[in-house]
Amino acid sequence: MAQLSDFPDEIIRHVLHFVSAEDNLRNFQLASRRLHNIANEPLLWRTYCLRCFHFWDARHNLEKKLKARASSVGWKDLWLKRRRTNFRVERWLDGIVRTTRGQARRVAAICELGLDVKDYLLDQRYIDDSDEYVLAKKYWAQATLDSLHRGLAVEVWFSYQGRLNSREHLDAALGAFDMFVLHGQDHDLNYIARTLDQYAIQYITEHPHSKRFNTRDKAINLMRWLRLKNYIGAEFPISEYRNLQYCLIGHVLSEREHASLPLVAAAIFVCVAQRLGINAACLNFPGHAYVSVEPPAGEDLDGELVWSNKRPTALHRMYIDPFTSDHEVPIEYLRAKLVEHGWESDDDSASFQPSPVPIIVQRMAKNLKASWAEVYTLPENDPKIISTGRLRTGIPLRNLNTAKYAAMWADLMTKDPATFRWSDSLSRLLAECSQHWSEDLWILEKYLSPVYEAYDSFLKRQPMAMDDRVGWQHVPDIIRMMNNLDNRGSTACHRRYTEDIQRSVHYKIGQVFRHKRYGYVGVINGWRSKNMMLPDPHTVSHEDARVEGGRFDMYSEMGYGRRPTDKIFYTCVRPAYCRLRIAQENVEIITDPAEIPEELFIAAGRFFKRFDRESCRFVSNIKEYYPDD
Repeated sequence: MAQLSDFPDEIIRHVLHFVSAEDNLRNFQLASRRLHNIANEPLLWRTYCLRCFHFWDARHNLEKKLKARASSVGWKDLWLKRRRTNFRVERWLDGIVRTTRGQARRVAAICELGLDVKDYLLDQRYIDDSDEYVLAKKYWAQATLDSLHRGLAVEVWFSYQGRLNSREHLDAALGAFDMFVLHGQDHDLNYIARTLDQYAIQYITEHPHSKRFNTRDKAINLMRWLRLKNYIGAEFPISEYRNLQYCLIGHVLSEREHASLPLVAAAIFVCVAQRLGINAACLNFPGHAYVSVEPPAGEDLDGELVWSNKRPTALHRMYIDPFTSDHEVPIEYLRAKLVEHGWESDDDSASFQPSPVPIIVQRMAKNLKASWAEVYTLPENDPKIISTGRLRTGIPLRNLNTAKYAAMWADLMTKDPATFRWSDSLSRLLAECSQHWSEDLWILEKYLSPVYEAYDSFLKRQPMAMDDRVGWQHVPDIIRMMNNLDNRGSTACHRRYTEDIQRSVHYKIGQVFRHKRYGYVGVINGWRSKNMMLPDPHTVSHEDARVEGGRFDMYSEMGYGRRPTDKIFYTCVRPAYCRLRIAQENVEIITDPAEIPEELFIAAGRFFKRFDRESCRFVSNIKEYYPDD
């Protein structure tokens, strides 16, 4: 009978490509010295690396390694390193779901490993339902991945500190907004760059002689080609202008219709044009998005030689509107538009100057804030909220809140901290982060702290400046507070020792309910009896205490303003919220699992291990705070 050792090396090498890396490591290569040598060939382990790990942090310089000879790269060592990374992430994630203490610290440790952790975190979406911590692991794996994505986005914006006049990497700067709502989708910064690269390659392939064109013809031809391909300029109803899907460049590039805001259409043109060697930039023009194009040094727009070394003026540039037109926009038209808006219309106006990327980022941030502001007073299930916040994944209202959060970060990271106005949105960001995104503590420490230090140094250099920074205006204090909460947790709320609590607090952690008045479904994750305060993770700020379909009702069940001492309150989890307050008399317990929306199972993982269908109750993962529930 033929044995494996009878086969030639080429056949064995081929077979090994169908053997898992783990089986190779633990069994196959131990069979003999010959098989050990074959099983450890660099080319095979390169295949294992690419098959087992799809996402690689930039520090590995994978593209360079792939171009090198396989024998010159330690592919097996690299695979082993990635596997050890997965073991570390598994250990940290297990710590996150087993105790609320140190969660932010463990999230930070995982995120500091960069994209190397993404494969493992994505795999947690498919964890078996029999796992004791199934909901918690799924939730915290996704929350950690989302925090990693947000950190990568903030890093892009942070890179403009010290070079706020840069016109480079517009695609990444706008794509950073996509990272805040990416979740498990593929349309990340690399996807955006690859897609724009493909547009440029496709254009060159279809127009092989375009390099001979003058600047004016290059710009016009490219714009017409992009519009003909429907890559930019797709129409949509004006009533949907504020929809998030039209604001996010990655979402626009990946959609079949490519419908977008004018600013995104202009940015796509600029990014492709720059890849083709055309000196294009977005304008910070009021009311609409235009693009300016400049000729190379020593030429005019029509390719004629000029001998002036002066900086180009408005008259030496061309202007186009990729969103609505196939033709050049006359400067006279733009001057008239500026007059309509009450702006200066002379040729030296900033509106005619190529805009730095940070300014375009701030303009997109305003668009996202406007999208959120348009719907934030509407009831939660209002069709306007659903259409405005609908993306491929995620709850619409949650997407809108996340987009607003992204806009806050973009504002602070792309502005000069050496100004008195830099801190205008600082308190709102710190409050938002500490109350809703505590897992982003590492981002505050890594990126906001150094910018705040620059702002602090600026203030100290002002002889007459008054330092009135307190509370939410002082970054080190907020970071210290969040670290303290993360390290020590909170005081437990007991039932067993107090007869009054046992009698008056009717419901327990994990019970699912329907609001008697408003009809929404939630799960209880905290309670307060009479004069007790809620434990720290459950304290509800004035802004957080909105339960009435997204509206404030501070004088009824919220208890603000005239809070009766004998009223029982609970905090609850809902798909778009994790800390809403409800009065006991409005609780109607649900006993049928079929009545629970699927989104609630995802949100509940922050506080619960799993769902017990027999009792129709979520199993608590916050016993440290409510040991008797």
